[in-house]
Amino acid sequence: MMETQSSKTRILVLGGYGRVGQEVARYLFNATDLTLILSSREAKPLPGWATPDPQARMEALILDLFDDDALKLACAQVDLVISCAGPSGLIGNRVALACKRVGVPLVDAGGYDPLLHSLQQAQVKEPSPVPLVINVGLLPGLSGLFPQWLLKTLDVKQPVETLDVCYVGRDAWSFNSAWDIINSLGGFGQDRGFCYLSRQDVIRVPMRESMRKVSFPKPIGNASTMLIYSEEIARLAREWQIGTTRVYGANIGPRAALVCMLAKILGFHRTPKAVTRGARWLVGASARDMRKHSPAYGIRVDLRYCGGRTASAILTLADTYRATGTVIGITAHQLLDEGGPGPGVFMLHEAIEPERFMQCLQAQGLVEVVNGADVSKVDLAGVMA
Repeated sequence: MMETQSSKTRILVLGGYGRVGQEVARYLFNATDLTLILSSREAKPLPGWATPDPQARMEALILDLFDDDALKLACAQVDLVISCAGPSGLIGNRVALACKRVGVPLVDAGGYDPLLHSLQQAQVKEPSPVPLVINVGLLPGLSGLFPQWLLKTLDVKQPVETLDVCYVGRDAWSFNSAWDIINSLGGFGQDRGFCYLSRQDVIRVPMRESMRKVSFPKPIGNASTMLIYSEEIARLAREWQIGTTRVYGANIGPRAALVCMLAKILGFHRTPKAVTRGARWLVGASARDMRKHSPAYGIRVDLRYCGGRTASAILTLADTYRATGTVIGITAHQLLDEGGPGPGVFMLHEAIEPERFMQCLQAQGLVEVVNGADVSKVDLAGVMA
């Protein structure tokens, strides 16, 4: 079912008319011959950019994701499901469970830690017959795959002593994106505070020791970041048996950053009603940020190997929603082309061969990858210090 790609292969894009869903559809429509079914809660015309004759490879579907029977029926009629519906914290596990029950692979733009943990627990009693790939976006998603790509590409035959990963980003966040950002501030019920990993042990530190100034190419420049916990990097660190792992993050839109700080202090992450309130604040603040600032996203990875050798690389991009849709589209394309990692529950960096993925992503002209030391074009033969 997943071995060939043609117009007979059908992909269901849930939330296909949202900002991310449209970018997923645009990428797959242009890069493949697959048939796409775009779902929404109400009737909508096919997108105008899908020319010529979009009806030959694109269909519209009215679907209520909270109608379990209708959702399972829609999933059972396709070869792959892509979920761009949100907010992720409200959708929960209903899409993943529908795909699992009808035996159809899933690529989920959201999910985050609660979905990951619930699906893994369910694996013990009832293993999934298909790959369920979640957290396929920029953060989490590309934020784990980029360090994985660097580690595998360098292929240094020495243990990794320390891994530092820094994420920064700003945009005019949609309500769904803002909802998930606010919802994540409490660590999804496991608020670890400011912390890092030492051989998988969580080490908490006071706020005054949690900050790091990080340098990125323009238009980001220098950014103040703070220690956060990242499940995907914890899993990556376990895979590579890394000694010390630190993850830093920051929303670098000044008004958006202030809203996130207030939401954290006021505990807006504790109830859905409060999350919704914080999300509305964040939507307005990030829109005002974009009056003076351009969208931007960056990942910086710094490695130190036992023996003292170091490596550093930076990935930046400017169109966050298009990049998110492209990351999801490439993942779906690669799963269909290569058959995927087999049955089970995976995060992006665990499901996809990183070298091919990065080649496809860079071919789209959306990202820049540079040497973290001098911000010149990265030469992987020369990033070792």
